[in-house]
Amino acid sequence: MKKILVVGAGVAGKDVVREIKNEPKIGLKVIGFIDDDPTKAGKIIYGVKVLGKGEEIKKIISKFNVDEVIIAIPSARGEDIKKYVRLCSEAKVGFKIVPRVKEIIEGKAKLESLRKVKVEDLLGRPVVKSDTKGLKEFFRGKRVLITGAAGSIGSELSRQIAAYKPVGLILLDWWENGIFDLQSELTKDFPELNIDYVIASIRDREKVDNIFSSFKPHFVFHAAAYKHVPLMEEFPEEAVKNNILGTLSVAESAKSFGVERFVLVSTDKAANPVNVMGATKLVTEGIGKMLNSQKTKFTSHDGTKFIAVRFGNVLDSYGSVIPIFRKQIEEGGPVTITDRKMTRYFMTIPEAAQLILKAASIGCGGELFVLDMGQPVKIVDLAESMIRLSGFIPGKDIAIEFIGKRPGEKISEEIFSEKEKLSATKEGKIFISKSSGFDIRKLPIFLRKVEKLANNNNRNGIREELKRMGVLG
Repeated sequence: MKKILVVGAGVAGKDVVREIKNEPKIGLKVIGFIDDDPTKAGKIIYGVKVLGKGEEIKKIISKFNVDEVIIAIPSARGEDIKKYVRLCSEAKVGFKIVPRVKEIIEGKAKLESLRKVKVEDLLGRPVVKSDTKGLKEFFRGKRVLITGAAGSIGSELSRQIAAYKPVGLILLDWWENGIFDLQSELTKDFPELNIDYVIASIRDREKVDNIFSSFKPHFVFHAAAYKHVPLMEEFPEEAVKNNILGTLSVAESAKSFGVERFVLVSTDKAANPVNVMGATKLVTEGIGKMLNSQKTKFTSHDGTKFIAVRFGNVLDSYGSVIPIFRKQIEEGGPVTITDRKMTRYFMTIPEAAQLILKAASIGCGGELFVLDMGQPVKIVDLAESMIRLSGFIPGKDIAIEFIGKRPGEKISEEIFSEKEKLSATKEGKIFISKSSGFDIRKLPIFLRKVEKLANNNNRNGIREELKRMGVLG
């Protein structure tokens, strides 16, 4: 029998033990719990004793000849998980983790969901369990449209909102392969949920209107956007067409069809933008504020509430440094970094999605919510952590090379500009700003000009117009 030590004698840990006991054929035996709660010391839970605290884990592993450790604390801080990973590594035993969001929403942990520890587990912060009750009520009886649903944030929003059991989900993306994969996943995980999958471009206003007319969503989460800074520097006309005009298309349609809430997923690159991508996202924040201030013809509610949520980089998103570093490590290196001093704010995809949902639920309309990203992470430290998690020594087994920053990049990012005055909300990780960072009264004329420039592929003209608008430094 394989000897298992479970870290965490809470709900998730109990679920793991219960499943192991109910499945004797899998050949696992739980020899004990580890838990830092002094009131649990020495207690017997489901026939399994709490053997000690986290700091004693190496001694306990040695004493009981433990084969594998299961970390079952979904609400743990990244620093705590990093500690357990280090101690298990030093004790030379394998370790797995219970994922950190799904079972918090659904209230259960399953053996089949156990997985290896990822770098995002080491950097993530605790997910607050009390957030889920209000969100379940928030989505009750609602139809929810998500644009960019096949992307990193869009797909995670789809998973989390599905777990809150809305009356219907409409998942829209132009990327057919991504939608196909998401459909396969959600059909398996949520077989009873009413989910519609739509292949469409947000640039196609007529089709967007038809989608709103057919599905009549109550909430819209707009995650569709081009995000790669160097590519958008090269093709600014595409950034304008997709990020600005695509957002305008979906937002105006949402308002016309009486959507209750429109939530824009934004980026820290919209703070004091020095690149086209960031500038276009700052404009989309302004579009929401502009439409929010306009009167509505609907009497069933006060009109569409337009809300923007801004945050930094999400770990392991498509095209981000995590999958790039992972591939470089698999190929034997080197891992390439633009600059030794480069830092970025990071957040795990599940945490970002949950905070987006929470901000959406507390917004009254016209706000820019800024998520607390914690402390910036040095990219070189991130690379070294990934190399160690892969079982190699940085600089010895896998080299790290510095190649210089790319067009439009900053050494360090900001989450908000000096023009945007932040104030706290009752949610500890969410701040609010009501300043747009530029004069939104100029938006209607600007939008007409920049659309014409984009249609004419006038790249220099686009950059000049963005600068005149005050959204590009």
